[in-house]
Amino acid sequence: MLYLKEGRILQRKKTGVLVTALAAGGLYSKYQALKKGQSQRSWLLEKVFWATKPFPEINNEREYHKEDLRSRQKYELPHKIKTLFGFHPLAGMDDVLELSRFSNAGGRVIFYVHGGAYWGQPAFFHFEMLYKLAKELNARVVMPIYPKAPAHNALEVHQMILGVYRILLEQDQLAPEQIIFMGDSAGGGFLLSFMQELYKQGLSLPQAAFLISPWLDINTDFPEIKALQPNDPLLCAHDLKLRGRKYAGNLATTDPLVSPLYGNLENLPPIYVFTGTHDILHADALRLQGLATAQNLRIKTFTYPQMLHVFPLFPIPEAGDALRQISRIIRHCD
Repeated sequence: MLYLKEGRILQRKKTGVLVTALAAGGLYSKYQALKKGQSQRSWLLEKVFWATKPFPEINNEREYHKEDLRSRQKYELPHKIKTLFGFHPLAGMDDVLELSRFSNAGGRVIFYVHGGAYWGQPAFFHFEMLYKLAKELNARVVMPIYPKAPAHNALEVHQMILGVYRILLEQDQLAPEQIIFMGDSAGGGFLLSFMQELYKQGLSLPQAAFLISPWLDINTDFPEIKALQPNDPLLCAHDLKLRGRKYAGNLATTDPLVSPLYGNLENLPPIYVFTGTHDILHADALRLQGLATAQNLRIKTFTYPQMLHVFPLFPIPEAGDALRQISRIIRHCD
């Protein structure tokens, strides 16, 4: 869940200042990072997140009311994102963003569904990561800004994103093998549900899907998640459970539309999961891989020790490793 206090984007500059301050004890931090088997920068960033707790929790009615009002507001693309990265609204659609400066005619399209527990808008790090991937792969990026909970629910989100996907297939006349699905956290979980629905409806599936720290079961009260909670500075299982229930609306929390681990995993394209062990949703990734192994499905999981929730989005060496792995796989798909 990349969703920050009072709706502010956690800018890389702000995080960099905190990391620099912590780095004053350089030798100590380097020693601690090496001891834990991670980069110094990722170790420092983890300490920053423990100190700042950037992702808010809903603790009272007042906070819930604020989030409800925010979820009813129209998303406005920050000017900085336009100028730095070149994202712009898709023609005639204010609620769909596109990055096309690196794309070739007939080339790849990354269809990206962002995270935020279905409540939050995309953050700076989403755009930065997608810019890197688009440039590396000469790809076009299409990212729906789907309606947010608690004012909106899963059925509305599925309807909106299906409409955008149909535009790519029917109006843009993209071949399914040109399309790569990618999403983080809630977005990753959504895409697994979405592919299950596409198959049920007999609609075209993408060439492959990449799920980054996916939220695959909105029920978060499992012992495996509780065991991981002390190592996760970003997510709170209790808070996620509340947000998931609101997103589900009238659906059961075990409905595959909101918790795809309970759905049919057969007949889907190759799926690649990227997960870190300092993330409570690592438990979801392990459950998915367990099902894949038992059913001999085309799902491969890449586990990164000591890494946080959605770590490929952050300015750390391990993120670069993950993005290079993603790029290699996509190129190999051709």
